[in-house]
Amino acid sequence: MTGLAVDTSGTPPWAGLNLTYLAERTGTDPDHPAVVCEGTVRTYGDLRDRYRRVANALLARGIQRTDRVGITTRNRVEYFEVELGIAGAAAIMVALSWRLAAAERVHLLARSGARAVFAEDRFVPELAAARARGELPALALIVSFGPADDADVEYEDLCAGASAERPSIEPPGFADPHEIIYTSGTTGDPKGVVWAHGTVLWNSIQQVMDYALRPDHANYVALDLNYIGGRHDFTFALLHQGGTVHVRRSGGFDPAEAVDYVVAHKVSHVLWVPTMIYDVLRVPGLSSMDTSALEMIMCGGAPLSRATIESAQEAFPHTRFVQVFGLTEGGGTTTFVPPAFLRSKIGSAGKASMHNEIRIADALDGTPLPAGETGEILVRGPAVTLGYWDNPTATAETVRNGWLHTGDLGYLDSDGFLFVAGRKKDMIISGGMNIYPSEVEAVLRTHPAVHDVAVIGLPDERWGEQVCAVIVPAPDTAIVEQEIIAFCRERLASFKKPSVVRTVEELPLTISGKVQKFVLRERFSHAPAGS
Repeated sequence: MTGLAVDTSGTPPWAGLNLTYLAERTGTDPDHPAVVCEGTVRTYGDLRDRYRRVANALLARGIQRTDRVGITTRNRVEYFEVELGIAGAAAIMVALSWRLAAAERVHLLARSGARAVFAEDRFVPELAAARARGELPALALIVSFGPADDADVEYEDLCAGASAERPSIEPPGFADPHEIIYTSGTTGDPKGVVWAHGTVLWNSIQQVMDYALRPDHANYVALDLNYIGGRHDFTFALLHQGGTVHVRRSGGFDPAEAVDYVVAHKVSHVLWVPTMIYDVLRVPGLSSMDTSALEMIMCGGAPLSRATIESAQEAFPHTRFVQVFGLTEGGGTTTFVPPAFLRSKIGSAGKASMHNEIRIADALDGTPLPAGETGEILVRGPAVTLGYWDNPTATAETVRNGWLHTGDLGYLDSDGFLFVAGRKKDMIISGGMNIYPSEVEAVLRTHPAVHDVAVIGLPDERWGEQVCAVIVPAPDTAIVEQEIIAFCRERLASFKKPSVVRTVEELPLTISGKVQKFVLRERFSHAPAGS
């Protein structure tokens, strides 16, 4: 039998796929709502028309292939058409948080070499001033979403003057860079993580499969869209399927308002970080609300306690809960705990998401470790980052032989479930002993006076580091240092117990709900006792 001759030397047919496919594919109902924000609706037909106008306007104003184009604004209905428009022009998006200080915003735009920026009107004066001072030498175009004297053009005027035909340039490909995401900073050093068009598409395909998403599903985005949890958890997956994305305005999460919206619009999927879930569970009258349409609640940023899981499952009896672990470099949700294992695998980050592989390796030499042994978490999969923008050294250190070295420590149990022990940089070495903060934190969270806690290492002349527990007290309780230390001594090896206890009103968090431990270390390293 003669084999079929196949030429494998050419470009594969999927190499030309890019993010604009989500608006261009013919299988989507053009009249179906794609994005809803503050009462404004964009159908799939609207999304296609407007992204094309953005792309053609950028091309007409000199934006070229791989030019960087920033966007800095609170959540708004235009966000996705701008993102797709940047993709349609074969440029690279730089999504910046609206929460940045002016100097930070200018610095990151300068680092990326942005040639254009779409900005909320209140940010335009500072950007125009920085450009005039020579701090943004590459910036040729400032587009304002509202009236702003210093802008080069207002957004609606930009769109109105552009063609709604499909851009005629050679489109970007699957492996071409789509966006630069500056990390939210648990270490204090934001890096520009590069996602390809394929990163976004693979991540959305993965979530469609892992969470069985359908065209009749709808999610509710309560996080900022510049953050991966806003656009890349449920959101692009639903746009891929032809579903509806509901976007909440940025800032000031109101749990009662969130639940009311979910009920009124029959939202099927939400991503809430632990602090949001904690607040939602305290909404008056929650048990009497009809939340039966809510099929899934995803939680990321930090593991939920057993008590919170049980309260949440009682409050939302029709809803499946999914605990996820992810990082910007890993393409979003790297692992997840299937709903059936949520109680039996308390504290776990789950198993690898579709198409991903997880390995635990020795943090020093990279040797794979067996189940039960703690080492660095490595990830391999099609949604892993291409690397860091303009930082080849960091890229070479982080992505090696196809494996992403996450900088997180953890272990796999005998069933293959991942348990995260914390950041390599957060591991405490006291008297030569390795102490994993997450283990101490898990014990402290069971104390009735502890609402939240972060465990850090503080410099110690004798021991190298001492264990410090930074506690947010539960309402109407008082934290007694010696009582807390004794509580841990009964439940942990003595060398793991805190020797210092500090209290704060709230922990410093990233937008994803992760504790910025470097802020706590800076605050308490030189603070006197009791501060």
